[in-house]
Amino acid sequence: MSLAAQKLPWLLFLGVGLALGLGSFDGAAVQGIFPYLAGGVATSSDHALWTLTYFIVNWSVGITLMPWTTARFGPRRVFAAACGLAALGSLISASTSNLWVLLLSRAMEGMAAGLLVPLSQSLFLRASPPARHGLVTVLWSNAMLVPFFVGPAIGGYLAVNFGYRWIFALSIPIWLLAAWLGARAIAEPPREQRPPAFDALGFLLLYAGLMALQIVLDNGEQDGWWHSRFILQTTLVALMLLALFAWREGSATHPLLRFHYLRQRNYWLGLLLLCLGWALFMGWASLLPLWAEENLGFNGWWGSTILLPIGLAAVPVSSLMDRLHGLLGLRRLASACFLLFAFAYGLAYLSPMMSLADLFWPIFLLGLGVGSLFVPFTLIILSGVPKEEIPSASTTSNFIRVFSANIGVTVLEVLWSRWTALAHAQLRATLPAEAGIPLPQLLQHLDQLAATLSLNNLLRFSFWLALAAALVAYFFLVPPRRLATATKDYVELEERELGST
Repeated sequence: MSLAAQKLPWLLFLGVGLALGLGSFDGAAVQGIFPYLAGGVATSSDHALWTLTYFIVNWSVGITLMPWTTARFGPRRVFAAACGLAALGSLISASTSNLWVLLLSRAMEGMAAGLLVPLSQSLFLRASPPARHGLVTVLWSNAMLVPFFVGPAIGGYLAVNFGYRWIFALSIPIWLLAAWLGARAIAEPPREQRPPAFDALGFLLLYAGLMALQIVLDNGEQDGWWHSRFILQTTLVALMLLALFAWREGSATHPLLRFHYLRQRNYWLGLLLLCLGWALFMGWASLLPLWAEENLGFNGWWGSTILLPIGLAAVPVSSLMDRLHGLLGLRRLASACFLLFAFAYGLAYLSPMMSLADLFWPIFLLGLGVGSLFVPFTLIILSGVPKEEIPSASTTSNFIRVFSANIGVTVLEVLWSRWTALAHAQLRATLPAEAGIPLPQLLQHLDQLAATLSLNNLLRFSFWLALAAALVAYFFLVPPRRLATATKDYVELEERELGST
């Protein structure tokens, strides 16, 4: 083997991994700077949150396009096109002052990032020997997840010191570099002479249904949910389109997604628990920096550093998952993951007088939970699935998991808003007629206290959800080792559950 051939896989890992990480960074970098984005496009912080939710919904849709596009055009062209689309979206994001144009460019970035998630995984596994697949999977997951932990801090630093537009401007040359490196390293496999037909009708139904649902999620609280005729009609349209999509996928010859895997207990229950953990994490990753900025007075940089302990804990733990699941068993590991989440939410306590250092250990424990979330639940979800159907089953589960982040962000934001209003009303009712404090200053103090009290209630709510999920994972998931023995699926038989026969 020549020296160039020996270096080729590392060039692929560098180029494709850089693009994968940058796609995640583009989504995470805005999580702590919604007030800055709102000022740049003359809107509110609530509307600036759409720059994250529209990215996520297109991220999930992009995942469904990867199988057909790679079969039709080849992985090299798809990779280059995804990087080019993301670079163009970053250019528009850096230059526009219009909210709707910004949302369009964020949709372009999200679509590109979604294409890169399954594409990068398949390229990494194809370029490595089977003995290294466990290590390569860990590297792939870290390349995708680490930007979620450090992205908000980097985005906050750029927004405070140079302006938020530099987040997108600096992404452009990195996207082009990743495209150049990846295009040099990706080898084109033999393609089918006649690739499967693209399910255009299914894609249109899915995209239109998700966008209608996203409009409901983004505008529901502001418009009064189903008391609003517009929200009610949009909800019905979304449900109708998604129902038609599900019917279409059941009858199409080459569907975008395959839902028959949801008949298996480990698939639907493991996916439900994975979505719950991911949705809670994404929701808190959006709320905590915003709370630190609006109620503690920190700027975008310091408010975003509140998430850095997650990376300090998640990266080492996720790197050990390949060995831990064989020692403890996937079911026990999945249950322990939610116990870590519950411990983190139960330990955290917020106060208007606290410093960011007071949250280090709860956020660190949250990172331990996030780091142990993906490997066990991914293996549990795909246990019982025949080896040849793993790509299709993985595409469906990844699509649902990514979109669940929007549900988590929206639900936690709505609960925070409503519980804050309730706490504010209750606090005002307890004030004496003459408080001796100027009214504007008093109202500001009440707003801070009410927002903090409602977040503490959300922490308790998250604690009970995570604790219930831990019990469900332990008592209702089937140990994958039994399924692997019976169906000879891809879950390795070396996975040993303590106490199993």
